[in-house]
Amino acid sequence: MDFRPRLSFRKDRTVSRSREHRSRLLSPAVLLCLSAAVAPALGGPILTVLVVDSGSGELVPARCSVVDSLGQSRFPYIYSSLYHTYGGGYFYADGDFAFSVPGGRTVIRIARGPEYYPYVDTLTILGDTTVTCELERFVDMRGAGWYSGDVEVHIDHIGGIYNLDPTDAHWVGRAENLDFVNCLDNGFHFTGGPDPVSTEDCIVYMSEELRSFVYGHCALPGLKGLVLPSSTGWGTLLMDVADSVHAQDGPLMIYSHPVTTHDYDQIEDWPGSGLGRELPVDVIQGKVDAVEVMSYSNVDGGIELDMWYALLNCGFRMPPCAGSDAAVNRYTDAPMGGFRVYVEHEGDTPDIYQWLDGISAGRTFVTNGPLFTEFDMLGSWGIGDSLYIFRNTYKIILDLTAVCAFPMDRVDILMNGRVVDTLVPGGDPRVISGRSEFFIFESCWIAAMACGPAVEWVTVGDRLFAHTGAFYFDYDGEHIHKREAVLFLAERVDSLIDLALEKGEWAAPEDSIRLFDELYAAKSWYMDLMGVTSGTEDHDGNTVPPALSVTVYPNPFSGSAEISFNASFPLGGGRSALMSPGPVPVKPEVTVYDLSGRPVRRLLPGEAEGGRFQVTWDGRNDAGRPAASGIYFCRVRSGEMESSAKMLLIR
Repeated sequence: MDFRPRLSFRKDRTVSRSREHRSRLLSPAVLLCLSAAVAPALGGPILTVLVVDSGSGELVPARCSVVDSLGQSRFPYIYSSLYHTYGGGYFYADGDFAFSVPGGRTVIRIARGPEYYPYVDTLTILGDTTVTCELERFVDMRGAGWYSGDVEVHIDHIGGIYNLDPTDAHWVGRAENLDFVNCLDNGFHFTGGPDPVSTEDCIVYMSEELRSFVYGHCALPGLKGLVLPSSTGWGTLLMDVADSVHAQDGPLMIYSHPVTTHDYDQIEDWPGSGLGRELPVDVIQGKVDAVEVMSYSNVDGGIELDMWYALLNCGFRMPPCAGSDAAVNRYTDAPMGGFRVYVEHEGDTPDIYQWLDGISAGRTFVTNGPLFTEFDMLGSWGIGDSLYIFRNTYKIILDLTAVCAFPMDRVDILMNGRVVDTLVPGGDPRVISGRSEFFIFESCWIAAMACGPAVEWVTVGDRLFAHTGAFYFDYDGEHIHKREAVLFLAERVDSLIDLALEKGEWAAPEDSIRLFDELYAAKSWYMDLMGVTSGTEDHDGNTVPPALSVTVYPNPFSGSAEISFNASFPLGGGRSALMSPGPVPVKPEVTVYDLSGRPVRRLLPGEAEGGRFQVTWDGRNDAGRPAASGIYFCRVRSGEMESSAKMLLIR
């Protein structure tokens, strides 16, 4: 039996119209400052603008911008238009607006999401003027079964000046032509289902964002009940939160802006306090439903592909998602839906749970403008599908079409992150359509990426960009495992181990033991994957190059710790292997150092078992006296190889 709450759609627009009679400003002082900077020109000509859908002839809500002859951004009264300063200034209108402007050259710009051509016109205002702006919808994605949404929106975020509620989220969502608006405001107007303000053309869901300054931020769309606490530190692992989310049958665990930046060790301040550090651990256990590859909180340009590609190239079937992280109640923020995800699901009307199911199934593409209207693999399959094939070389045919309101440069076809073909415009640069043919000979994922120059005020980001989810070829059950990707994720696990050793704080010892158990298990999983024969492009030998894999367990420890490592070149790797038909025996050296670099204890490992050495450090120095509590380094040298690991001794 299905206990999901069902939504009864409203058809009227009375709530959105009544919005104009309710003040949204938290501070009257802010209104005075903004009005003084960009106030309407009192006593000047009246500019009246009607925003109309060219197909239906009806007034429609939209994002608007008016720049007057003085170069000033103009707007209706701020409490009724949600004026924002981003991108030269924009505001929202229900379908019409009017205010006074100085005479002279005036630029009007109107937009309504990526499925409409934006309206741009320059007028010479000599007196009262009325303009009808017709927005042309050049593609209907909903009609093709694709529904757009923003999985990370805030209407009650810290630092906001507007006092908003779900009615405003619905209004702005309709203006941006979003089918789904997922607000993450942690209990603010939470209902455990679609908000009653929702209509057939826009569903608003008030949900939660789980924030851990150590392990990462996660969007939790579709929650039936809140997950508490919503903000955590070292003690709560996100994998446990995922279990609570998935127990509700419907909501998803989506890693928000899991970027990889230089400030990895920064957990006290943003943006380091929002990085998805636990992501490489959680994916192994199937705890993650999707990752944001587009977010305003991301690296330069808002697009971050390295982590996502690494996950795919380690065999994880990870759907791409987009959450703008827009704080609509802040007047400086970029608009919601500037980055959005399109999801395929059946039916003539949007259904939040089918939409979320479509995300977890990988039937998604992310965009700030370009739209994929065709992705036809071998005539029968689409985005998110998979096909089992037997060992052979196959010719693959992919029919693809991308459209955009603006000119695009190209669409790249990617196999395991490498470009294998490129389609370019054949005439109108706003349309790229064609057939791509290439060969596969291994397990792989295939996706398409559309690119173009950043144009017009409507586009958020430094370039036009869209990326499909992956299609997967399962080559006789062979696991996708690219060497660079495995190393990339293994190094992220190592970085979290180092961070925990340096800055970890736990209320109980069992919490720290649990964390290190999970981290070392994840590190072992990636190292085991490293031992499997690598992909075709890695065929410089039978295995990956040798590396000292040093593990310490338990860590932290209070009595003794077992240090394990591999100290032989595997067959096919390293210079010594060129002269030897098998593993090369070496005499490993193991030394424990303190933080100042002074040697504390020299250890002699016993005979290798199964290719791995093991030695025990009892926490004493060479003189037999107990070493003090603190951080130590265990360095292992074996022939030309050297590696080290941090150890935390707790007395």
